[in-house]
Amino acid sequence: MTRLTLTSIVLATMFALSMAESACEKNVKIVSQGDLDAIKSCTTFKGIITIDTAPVGHLKMEGIQQLSGDLMMSGNVDMVSFSAPNLQKVDGHIKIINHTILNKLEFPLLTEVNGFHLAVLPALEKIGFPAGLTKVNSIRIEDTRAPSIDGFKPETVESFTLLSNKHMKSFDFTSVKDVTGDMLLLGNNLALVFNAEQLGSIKTGTFLNVAELQMPALTLVKSDISFHENEFSSLTMDKLERIGGTVTIANNNKLTETSFKSLTVVNGALSIGNNTQLTSIDGFPVLSEIHGMADLAGGFAEYKLPALQDVRGGMRLQTTSNKVGCSDLERKLKGENIVKGDTWSCSASMQESNMIPTVGQSPTIPKSGTSGGSNGSIGGGSGGSSGSGGENMQASGASKVIVQGSSLLALAVGFVYTLGL
Repeated sequence: MTRLTLTSIVLATMFALSMAESACEKNVKIVSQGDLDAIKSCTTFKGIITIDTAPVGHLKMEGIQQLSGDLMMSGNVDMVSFSAPNLQKVDGHIKIINHTILNKLEFPLLTEVNGFHLAVLPALEKIGFPAGLTKVNSIRIEDTRAPSIDGFKPETVESFTLLSNKHMKSFDFTSVKDVTGDMLLLGNNLALVFNAEQLGSIKTGTFLNVAELQMPALTLVKSDISFHENEFSSLTMDKLERIGGTVTIANNNKLTETSFKSLTVVNGALSIGNNTQLTSIDGFPVLSEIHGMADLAGGFAEYKLPALQDVRGGMRLQTTSNKVGCSDLERKLKGENIVKGDTWSCSASMQESNMIPTVGQSPTIPKSGTSGGSNGSIGGGSGGSSGSGGENMQASGASKVIVQGSSLLALAVGFVYTLGL
């Protein structure tokens, strides 16, 4: 009886350990606080935590410090608050979308997350990372009431989107030195001041409806950059040396001055159009090469690109002013073979209504982050919370638990055998 009892204890202990571990490695769907309490003993949780249309007002995800997976929350129309007081690191994504009355969201210890996406949270007035968010690959903040975001401190991000936050008046981007992918600011408060004083390089940038854009250290744009419908009067990027694609400056009705003192090469087009207060094409003193088209339109009375030697894609100039001498420009630019492309036109004293829109003058507005695709789908995280991705992850996790359970059972049998039971 003693041998049987001891054997049972050993096997039961090993089995309990394997079950405890398996409870921390699975995909879970949360519908109540009790479901979260059931996993709060897991300091590390591996899997996807989905909270979708749960009929609760307040949820607290305690205990979990590291999430190797995703936290996906969508359409919880009764939810007022959510907190994860112990969460420090997320290897996957946090996506919280479509919560119309959520007004409290707390991640006090969060410092690392692969992707962070908030969208359609019209009651959320405060977004912050008290411990300092130092590592994040992609971040998208869309349609909130927050006037600013505290504790945003990464040095590098892959993509950054700040979209339709009508109360957002300032954003501190000063820690970031490199954006390796897309950067988009659009439709936020018209008084938005965006401070990116250490930003040295970006891949692509689209800036709309910004009051003040501070990028004094920017030296490289790897692809396209555009400025549309902004509120600033001066656009200054005096350390920018090279643009790998097209630069577009259009529809900025308060813009009176541009300054790109170090820019030498534009690999795409130089497009400046419909900036109604801009009376001179200047501020590019060392620009020597435009590999695409030079497309310039507006009310400018002066044209000053003194270092320009190579325009490979042609040139089109349109102005309402009668002070631009098209004949002189043609002799200089075409006669000296500076403009090498087939396209050439210069028209002065034009009616504004007769002008042809410049390249990129009408910006391409991205779809909302809630309307499908990888950005909008609640299942678009690192593992996916639905479809084959979620199933594969769940099967993989279950298999791992089974293997670990078998190993523990084998260990138990070996232990019993060693004791000679």
